[in-house]
Amino acid sequence: MKLYRKEGNVLQILSFPHETVEKGDYLLVEDQEAGKALIAQVIDVQFASIPGVLEELLRGLPDGGEVIQGEDFDPLEIAPHITYIQDASLLICKIRATLENENLSPSSSWLPSRSQSTIKKLPIQRLMESFLSCWAARRILRF
Repeated sequence: MKLYRKEGNVLQILSFPHETVEKGDYLLVEDQEAGKALIAQVIDVQFASIPGVLEELLRGLPDGGEVIQGEDFDPLEIAPHITYIQDASLLICKIRATLENENLSPSSSWLPSRSQSTIKKLPIQRLMESFLSCWAARRILRF
């Protein structure tokens, strides 16, 4: 997964076919150099809008809409790469929190690095552990 765009508290993340992400999943967008991470929830999954994909899809169908039977000539062997790109998804995510030094903050003003950030699914168990530990620490500080 790669970070594509951030607008306000919404992230757009490019996801590739081998990555299984569904609506409702939580993601951790971590920038190790900054020492921060964003916790984001997937609120929608869309096809990635990539220039040339529509044209390539239309080329595969004749006027009648049926698949052309025959043998493809692909001397450069790019067909698997085109298929891979066609199946890429765009994940629309809502930023739920920023994680810094094991402290959760509702802020979403921080901008992670596109090139250095890693994105991975955040298991609910780990999310709950982080939330509960922060909640317990805040409760202890109040007393």
